[in-house]
Amino acid sequence: MTINSLFCAECVANLSTGKFATWLTLVIAVSLFCLWKSYHLLKRARLVEDMPTSKIRSASQGYIELIGVATRQGHPQLAPLSSTLCLWWRYTIEKYQSTGRSSRWSTVEKRASSRPFYLQDTTGICRVDPAGGDISTQHRQVWYGNTRRPIGIPKPAQLNSGFFSLNRAISFGSRYRYTEYLIMEGDPLYTLGHFTTDSTGQRTLSADQLAGDILRNWKTDFPALLTKFDHNSDGELDLKEWQLVRKAALGKAHEQQAVAAGEPPDHLLSQPEHSGLPFIVSSAEQTHLSRGFRRGALAYAVGFLLAGALATWLMTNRLIG
Repeated sequence: MTINSLFCAECVANLSTGKFATWLTLVIAVSLFCLWKSYHLLKRARLVEDMPTSKIRSASQGYIELIGVATRQGHPQLAPLSSTLCLWWRYTIEKYQSTGRSSRWSTVEKRASSRPFYLQDTTGICRVDPAGGDISTQHRQVWYGNTRRPIGIPKPAQLNSGFFSLNRAISFGSRYRYTEYLIMEGDPLYTLGHFTTDSTGQRTLSADQLAGDILRNWKTDFPALLTKFDHNSDGELDLKEWQLVRKAALGKAHEQQAVAAGEPPDHLLSQPEHSGLPFIVSSAEQTHLSRGFRRGALAYAVGFLLAGALATWLMTNRLIG
């Protein structure tokens, strides 16, 4: 049984019940998947179009849209394959496999940076945790080689040379394709995600709560605690000495509060807790991103109609046959 046989009325009528049920179930499953995917992409397009843009300084806590530029805080990263300085990277290594008349590229390694990067708008800076994000970048580098990991830094002439470069690479025995996606300093960023300020909770803790955390940390190294506060050297901390420990912890808590008050707030954008909300980070403009989602939704809607029409045709011919 081949795909072409599904478009032959006589072949469909002569199929065994088991094979017909299998093919019909598969076609219906494809139709439903296309319907779900079309709805999913259309929902993303509507979110991108309708969500108001927030400013970092005045943003409410929760699911928001931020627009700004990628900015460096601390040291940049080195992309693992090309050694390019960047703020975030993702790469794919594929191997060219040829069997008879068929050939394809199969993925042998795929990784992405888990290190946060930063978005800056006119009012502040926000840390972006890339975990779980749907990240698209404007910098994409593709080149070819003979080893699983590229040797040396790729030359500009090797990068992004298109179809003819692919044919030339295969002709000269290049069996591996390397693809890197990069976010560079100064890149525009459009984001949708869960926004929090003071994600560690340190700014909202009272002095007593901070002192409790400090005490628990000190107790993990009890010998050091004895050395500092066991004034009578009896190997224990009596009531008076414990009061000194608590007083010292409270003093340390007040110091931490004073330091935190002078620091800028820690803003974080991350994956939403609700699984139905997308976490999007893109270097594309908002309108371009929305159009891309709508084009994808339209393509899957066409797939749904075609698969649905095929399922109806199969059932009709089976009943008539």
